[in-house]
Amino acid sequence: MTQGPIIAICGAPGAGKSRLAKGLSVRMGCELISYDTYETFTRSGPETVQEWISRGSPYSEIETPGLSDALRVAAAHGPVVFDTPLGRAHPQTGKLIDKAVWIDCPADLALSRKVAQLADTVPTARAGAFVDWLKGYLAQYELIVRPACALQLARVKPLCEVCVDAHHQVDYILDGLVDQLNER
Repeated sequence: MTQGPIIAICGAPGAGKSRLAKGLSVRMGCELISYDTYETFTRSGPETVQEWISRGSPYSEIETPGLSDALRVAAAHGPVVFDTPLGRAHPQTGKLIDKAVWIDCPADLALSRKVAQLADTVPTARAGAFVDWLKGYLAQYELIVRPACALQLARVKPLCEVCVDAHHQVDYILDGLVDQLNER
């Protein structure tokens, strides 16, 4: 049995990875695997994340239990779309990726999309708690999110063969992306 390619969709939080990855998996008729399902580091407290950033943000310390195996098993059955912020830069899964796509998205657009995405999941009864959480997130943005995104841009984007513009509608991006992936 031939192993299917693993196509990584990479970008900053809010760039549109999940939406693009889902659309691509539907168009290709293949399995979608999300890094977020396996990753545990972002559940760490701000102090832990700040300390990790101060040590140079070693991606090797971001554990994803079961993710490598899930990618291998899925690829044994055909192509896989992998929704991942770290692409080939993640030591545990990067070597499994056959093609990588970077979603180029300005930080302000990514932040607004991420906040809107999170807000859409909050039940009305939890709106007050969400506002408190959001205040904390934004207070930590300069110390944690912004530096992490800058490192991600510097480390992940150069390892991607394809770059797409987040300003375009998803269907437009998908049309061009399918063509580009078929050419390579």
